[in-house]
Amino acid sequence: MVQGTADDPVLRVRRARPADITRVIRFVKDNVRLAWPGLVNQNSTSNHVVMSDFVARTLAQGHSMLAEQQEGKRGWSQIRGVAINTCVCPWDASLLEKWAKCVRCIQSKKMMLFTAHCLRAPELHDKYRVQNILQVILLVPPDSPRSAEVVYMLAKKSIHRGRELGFPLLRFDVTDEPIAKILEHLQLKREYAFNYEVLPADIRVYRMDLNKDEKSSNEKKETKKIMSPCILLFLVLKKYKFLRIYNGIYEFI
Repeated sequence: MVQGTADDPVLRVRRARPADITRVIRFVKDNVRLAWPGLVNQNSTSNHVVMSDFVARTLAQGHSMLAEQQEGKRGWSQIRGVAINTCVCPWDASLLEKWAKCVRCIQSKKMMLFTAHCLRAPELHDKYRVQNILQVILLVPPDSPRSAEVVYMLAKKSIHRGRELGFPLLRFDVTDEPIAKILEHLQLKREYAFNYEVLPADIRVYRMDLNKDEKSSNEKKETKKIMSPCILLFLVLKKYKFLRIYNGIYEFI
């Protein structure tokens, strides 16, 4: 996917390759606050080790997308955005929690436990009775040229990738309301949302009710303390018929 005019920078979105791992990790380190606000200290070496390992494992799956800007004779060189796409299973949250017990760095431990919470809390695997879900985490600096268009292009390519591989469900984890609005134009629905506050010893989560427009006075008082929002949007790509056995009779539900 390539877009651009004579006056605007030319952008393209493609699948990230193994050769891109160094550039992608550098971009993620520089913009990690966009995906995990308040959770990752850019100056922490331990955070970078955990983050680099996470990005490397994700890129190895081959689903992640890269948005690049063309720069004259240098070709496609400048990264403008990344979609970190990974296949998640029902047991991934438990594996992250076990991994966190082996990590000494408090900041890294909190980030891993928070990620496990985000995977488990919406209960998408149980609700939609699916084994694999394609999780998409978008990292697009808001001050970069045509950032909204980059978000749209990365999301479209990620959805196409999910359909191509037969994923029944896609989930987009975002922490920015403008990005959530763009995704809603792609027919994604809000499934789960919460605000969180990063404390010295743990992370405090405040659940948001998507069905209510007004909050109670107690919720408003708590909102003043909250640092960052986390919004989960999803898109059903494939409808399944589920086979149930009842009294020896097979039936689809």
